[in-house]
Amino acid sequence: MTTTLLIYGLMTVIPGLLLLLMAIFGGDTDIDVDTDFDIDADVGVDIEAGEFGGPGRLSLRLILFFLVGFGVGGYVSAYFKSPIHHIVIGFLGGSVAWFLGYQLLKLLYKQQSTSQIRLITFVGKQGRVVTPIPKNGGTGEIEATNKETGQSTYFNARAVDPKKEYKRGEFVKIKSVAGKTAVVE
Repeated sequence: MTTTLLIYGLMTVIPGLLLLLMAIFGGDTDIDVDTDFDIDADVGVDIEAGEFGGPGRLSLRLILFFLVGFGVGGYVSAYFKSPIHHIVIGFLGGSVAWFLGYQLLKLLYKQQSTSQIRLITFVGKQGRVVTPIPKNGGTGEIEATNKETGQSTYFNARAVDPKKEYKRGEFVKIKSVAGKTAVVE
């Protein structure tokens, strides 16, 4: 076996084994950030990094796919003594493997779902008072369901008008959400 074939063989086997180990043991790097800021002026910010999900074009998996394709293309080209240089065939094989890997990862990312509840989606929705909301800016509790997503959650709640109170079972409209507190009317 020539040195060229050995290099291409190792370039196929080692990244292939790494991909296999990542598939079995989950070499995943998911990052989810959910940050809520609550300032006395009732300003709320909800940031979720999960909205930017999808395979990166230069992710470790795709680089490994390219190396496997490069190794296979170069090995086959060098073994059969192709008239086209083995490095060119290697790049073509790597590009095809990268493209197929990218398409597969894109498909898998589209299949993912989340159970994360975005609190901002409840603004403008109706809620039912669970714990009475007292006068003078006191807090109670409401349950709200977002009919579009089917998600339901409980909020601490206070009235927009501090002179108004809401009894248990009454329906209210959520005007804004700051942190885990809803401002209702």
